[in-house]
Amino acid sequence: MKIISKIVEVKIDNSYMGGYLAVPRAPPRGALVVLQEIFGVTPAMRAIADDFADEGYATLVPDIYWRMQRDLDLGNGEHPVQRQAAVDFSMRFDERIGTADICASIDWLANYLNRSSRPGILGFCLGGRLAVRAASATETACMISMYGVRLDSLGEEIRTARSPVQFHFGENDNHNPLATINRIREMVMDRGKAEDEFFTYPGAEHAFYNRFRTDRFDEKAHQLARSRVLSFLGRHNVME
Repeated sequence: MKIISKIVEVKIDNSYMGGYLAVPRAPPRGALVVLQEIFGVTPAMRAIADDFADEGYATLVPDIYWRMQRDLDLGNGEHPVQRQAAVDFSMRFDERIGTADICASIDWLANYLNRSSRPGILGFCLGGRLAVRAASATETACMISMYGVRLDSLGEEIRTARSPVQFHFGENDNHNPLATINRIREMVMDRGKAEDEFFTYPGAEHAFYNRFRTDRFDEKAHQLARSRVLSFLGRHNVME
Protein backbone atom coordinates (compact mmCIF):
# COMPACT_ATOMS: atom_id res chain seq x y z
CA MET A 1 0.00 0.00 0.00
CA LYS A 2 1.20 3.51 -0.86
CA ILE A 3 -1.17 5.11 1.63
CA ILE A 4 -1.90 5.24 5.34
CA SER A 5 -5.47 5.55 6.61
CA LYS A 6 -7.01 6.15 10.01
CA ILE A 7 -10.03 7.54 11.83
CA VAL A 8 -9.56 11.10 13.11
CA GLU A 9 -11.48 13.58 15.23
CA VAL A 10 -12.21 17.13 14.08
CA LYS A 11 -12.78 19.27 17.16
CA ILE A 12 -16.00 21.29 17.03
CA ASP A 13 -16.92 23.36 20.09
CA ASN A 14 -16.90 20.93 23.04
CA SER A 15 -17.33 17.85 20.88
CA TYR A 16 -15.90 16.40 17.67
CA MET A 17 -16.81 15.22 14.20
CA GLY A 18 -15.23 11.96 13.14
CA GLY A 19 -13.58 11.48 9.79
CA TYR A 20 -11.76 9.00 7.61
CA LEU A 21 -8.30 10.23 6.64
CA ALA A 22 -6.19 8.67 3.89
CA VAL A 23 -2.74 10.10 3.19
CA PRO A 24 0.08 9.11 0.82
CA ARG A 25 3.23 7.74 2.37
CA ALA A 26 5.21 10.29 0.37
CA PRO A 27 4.76 14.03 1.04
CA PRO A 28 1.33 14.99 -0.36
CA ARG A 29 1.05 17.06 -3.50
CA GLY A 30 -2.25 18.54 -2.30
CA ALA A 31 -5.17 18.07 0.07
CA LEU A 32 -8.81 17.20 -0.50
CA VAL A 33 -11.99 17.00 1.55
CA VAL A 34 -14.46 14.45 0.11
CA LEU A 35 -18.14 14.82 0.97
CA GLN A 36 -20.37 11.77 1.10
CA GLU A 37 -23.53 10.76 -0.68
CA ILE A 38 -26.68 10.46 1.47
CA PHE A 39 -25.62 7.04 2.82
CA GLY A 40 -22.85 8.05 5.22
CA VAL A 41 -19.09 7.45 5.29
CA THR A 42 -19.46 4.14 3.49
CA PRO A 43 -16.80 1.78 2.08
CA ALA A 44 -17.47 3.45 -1.29
CA MET A 45 -16.52 6.89 0.08
CA ARG A 46 -13.47 5.48 1.86
CA ALA A 47 -12.38 3.76 -1.37
CA ILE A 48 -12.62 7.09 -3.21
CA ALA A 49 -10.49 8.71 -0.50
CA ASP A 50 -7.94 5.90 -0.81
CA ASP A 51 -7.83 6.40 -4.58
CA PHE A 52 -7.06 10.11 -4.32
CA ALA A 53 -4.52 9.47 -1.55
CA ASP A 54 -2.84 6.99 -3.88
CA GLU A 55 -2.64 9.84 -6.40
CA GLY A 56 -0.81 11.98 -3.83
CA TYR A 57 -3.64 13.88 -2.10
CA ALA A 58 -4.16 13.84 1.65
CA THR A 59 -7.90 13.11 1.71
CA LEU A 60 -10.43 13.52 4.52
CA VAL A 61 -14.02 12.25 4.49
CA PRO A 62 -15.80 14.01 7.38
CA ASP A 63 -18.71 12.27 9.12
CA ILE A 64 -21.20 15.05 8.36
CA TYR A 65 -24.17 13.20 9.97
CA TRP A 66 -22.37 13.09 13.32
CA ARG A 67 -24.87 15.37 15.07
CA MET A 68 -27.66 12.87 14.27
CA GLN A 69 -25.78 9.56 14.38
CA ARG A 70 -22.09 8.80 14.29
CA ASP A 71 -20.45 6.34 11.89
CA LEU A 72 -23.54 5.81 9.76
CA ASP A 73 -23.21 3.35 6.86
CA LEU A 74 -26.40 2.71 4.89
CA GLY A 75 -24.88 0.97 1.91
CA ASN A 76 -25.22 2.33 -1.61
CA GLY A 77 -28.95 2.44 -2.23
CA GLU A 78 -29.43 -1.23 -3.12
CA HIS A 79 -31.89 -1.99 -0.31
CA PRO A 80 -35.18 -0.02 -0.15
CA VAL A 81 -35.26 0.17 3.66
CA GLN A 82 -31.69 1.48 3.92
CA ARG A 83 -32.28 3.83 1.02
CA GLN A 84 -35.34 5.32 2.68
CA ALA A 85 -33.41 5.70 5.93
CA ALA A 86 -30.69 7.56 4.02
CA VAL A 87 -33.28 9.85 2.41
CA ASP A 88 -34.72 10.55 5.87
CA PHE A 89 -31.27 11.44 7.22
CA SER A 90 -30.63 13.78 4.28
CA MET A 91 -33.98 15.51 4.81
CA ARG A 92 -33.28 16.05 8.53
CA PHE A 93 -29.73 17.24 7.90
CA ASP A 94 -29.27 20.92 8.75
CA GLU A 95 -27.30 22.26 5.78
CA ARG A 96 -26.41 25.54 7.47
CA ILE A 97 -24.83 23.85 10.49
CA GLY A 98 -23.45 21.09 8.29
CA THR A 99 -21.69 23.61 6.06
CA ALA A 100 -20.04 25.14 9.12
CA ASP A 101 -18.88 21.67 10.15
CA ILE A 102 -17.46 21.08 6.67
CA CYS A 103 -15.59 24.39 6.82
CA ALA A 104 -14.15 23.24 10.15
CA SER A 105 -12.97 20.02 8.49
CA ILE A 106 -11.25 22.03 5.75
CA ASP A 107 -9.46 24.10 8.41
CA TRP A 108 -8.57 20.92 10.32
CA LEU A 109 -6.97 19.27 7.29
CA ALA A 110 -4.93 22.38 6.45
CA ASN A 111 -3.73 22.59 10.06
CA TYR A 112 -3.04 18.85 10.27
CA LEU A 113 -0.74 19.08 7.26
CA ASN A 114 0.81 22.30 8.59
CA ARG A 115 0.64 23.96 5.20
CA SER A 116 -0.47 27.45 4.22
CA SER A 117 -2.41 26.30 1.14
CA ARG A 118 -6.07 25.39 1.37
CA PRO A 119 -7.51 21.95 0.58
CA GLY A 120 -9.82 21.39 -2.35
CA ILE A 121 -13.30 19.96 -1.89
CA LEU A 122 -15.09 17.20 -3.83
CA GLY A 123 -18.66 16.13 -3.15
CA PHE A 124 -21.06 13.49 -4.44
CA CYS A 125 -24.87 13.81 -4.58
CA LEU A 126 -25.76 15.54 -1.26
CA GLY A 127 -22.04 16.15 -0.88
CA GLY A 128 -21.99 17.75 -4.32
CA ARG A 129 -24.54 20.27 -3.06
CA LEU A 130 -22.67 20.87 0.19
CA ALA A 131 -19.39 21.35 -1.68
CA VAL A 132 -20.96 24.35 -3.42
CA ARG A 133 -22.13 25.75 -0.10
CA ALA A 134 -18.70 25.30 1.48
CA ALA A 135 -16.89 26.86 -1.49
CA SER A 136 -19.03 29.96 -1.06
CA ALA A 137 -18.53 30.03 2.72
CA THR A 138 -14.75 29.57 2.96
CA GLU A 139 -11.55 29.58 0.95
CA THR A 140 -10.79 26.35 -0.90
CA ALA A 141 -8.18 25.51 -3.50
CA CYS A 142 -10.92 24.35 -5.85
CA MET A 143 -14.43 22.87 -5.74
CA ILE A 144 -15.70 19.79 -7.58
CA SER A 145 -19.38 18.85 -7.53
CA MET A 146 -20.22 15.36 -8.79
CA TYR A 147 -23.95 15.14 -9.63
CA GLY A 148 -24.89 17.51 -6.83
CA VAL A 149 -28.62 17.66 -6.07
CA ARG A 150 -30.91 20.72 -6.13
CA LEU A 151 -28.09 22.97 -7.29
CA ASP A 152 -30.49 25.12 -9.29
CA SER A 153 -31.57 26.56 -5.91
CA LEU A 154 -27.98 27.61 -5.09
CA GLY A 155 -27.45 30.26 -7.73
CA GLU A 156 -26.01 32.74 -5.25
CA GLU A 157 -23.61 30.17 -3.79
CA ILE A 158 -22.43 29.15 -7.26
CA ARG A 159 -21.90 32.80 -8.15
CA THR A 160 -19.91 33.52 -4.99
CA ALA A 161 -17.79 30.37 -4.84
CA ARG A 162 -14.29 31.65 -4.08
CA SER A 163 -12.31 29.16 -6.14
CA PRO A 164 -12.34 27.54 -9.57
CA VAL A 165 -15.29 25.13 -9.84
CA GLN A 166 -15.88 21.92 -11.78
CA PHE A 167 -19.27 20.20 -12.24
CA HIS A 168 -20.13 16.69 -13.48
CA PHE A 169 -23.56 15.27 -14.38
CA GLY A 170 -24.77 12.14 -16.10
CA GLU A 171 -27.29 13.03 -18.80
CA ASN A 172 -29.62 10.28 -17.54
CA ASP A 173 -29.61 11.51 -13.92
CA ASN A 174 -33.03 10.88 -12.36
CA HIS A 175 -32.36 13.62 -9.77
CA ASN A 176 -31.18 16.18 -12.32
CA PRO A 177 -33.21 16.42 -15.54
CA LEU A 178 -31.40 17.92 -18.52
CA ALA A 179 -33.35 21.16 -18.13
CA THR A 180 -32.02 21.47 -14.58
CA ILE A 181 -28.49 20.60 -15.66
CA ASN A 182 -28.64 23.29 -18.34
CA ARG A 183 -29.83 25.90 -15.81
CA ILE A 184 -26.87 25.05 -13.60
CA ARG A 185 -24.55 25.24 -16.61
CA GLU A 186 -25.82 28.76 -17.30
CA MET A 187 -25.18 29.76 -13.67
CA VAL A 188 -21.59 28.55 -13.96
CA MET A 189 -21.09 30.29 -17.31
CA ASP A 190 -22.43 33.52 -15.81
CA ARG A 191 -19.49 33.51 -13.38
CA GLY A 192 -17.28 34.30 -16.36
CA LYS A 193 -14.30 32.43 -14.93
CA ALA A 194 -12.01 30.81 -17.49
CA GLU A 195 -10.84 28.22 -14.95
CA ASP A 196 -14.35 26.83 -14.35
CA GLU A 197 -15.38 23.57 -16.02
CA PHE A 198 -18.70 21.82 -16.66
CA PHE A 199 -19.10 18.28 -18.00
CA THR A 200 -21.96 15.95 -18.85
CA TYR A 201 -21.82 12.25 -19.69
CA PRO A 202 -24.23 10.77 -22.27
CA GLY A 203 -26.22 7.83 -20.91
CA ALA A 204 -24.68 8.03 -17.44
CA GLU A 205 -27.00 7.95 -14.43
CA HIS A 206 -26.91 9.48 -10.97
CA ALA A 207 -24.09 7.89 -8.92
CA PHE A 208 -22.25 6.82 -12.07
CA TYR A 209 -18.88 7.39 -10.33
CA ASN A 210 -19.56 4.96 -7.46
CA ARG A 211 -18.02 1.54 -8.18
CA PHE A 212 -20.03 0.04 -5.32
CA ARG A 213 -23.31 1.13 -6.92
CA THR A 214 -23.53 -1.79 -9.32
CA ASP A 215 -26.88 -0.70 -10.79
CA ARG A 216 -25.57 2.76 -11.72
CA PHE A 217 -21.79 2.52 -12.12
CA ASP A 218 -20.51 3.50 -15.56
CA GLU A 219 -16.87 2.52 -16.09
CA LYS A 220 -16.30 4.75 -19.12
CA ALA A 221 -17.88 7.83 -17.51
CA HIS A 222 -16.08 7.11 -14.22
CA GLN A 223 -12.67 6.95 -15.86
CA LEU A 224 -13.26 10.10 -17.89
CA ALA A 225 -14.57 12.02 -14.88
CA ARG A 226 -11.69 10.78 -12.71
CA SER A 227 -9.14 11.95 -15.28
CA ARG A 228 -10.81 15.36 -15.43
CA VAL A 229 -10.87 15.67 -11.65
CA LEU A 230 -7.19 14.76 -11.39
CA SER A 231 -6.30 17.26 -14.12
CA PHE A 232 -8.29 19.97 -12.32
CA LEU A 233 -6.64 19.15 -9.00
CA GLY A 234 -3.24 19.18 -10.67
CA ARG A 235 -3.81 22.74 -11.86
CA HIS A 236 -5.45 24.20 -8.77
CA ASN A 237 -4.57 22.08 -5.72
CA VAL A 238 -0.84 22.38 -5.15
CA MET A 239 0.51 22.07 -1.63
CA GLU A 240 2.51 25.00 -0.25
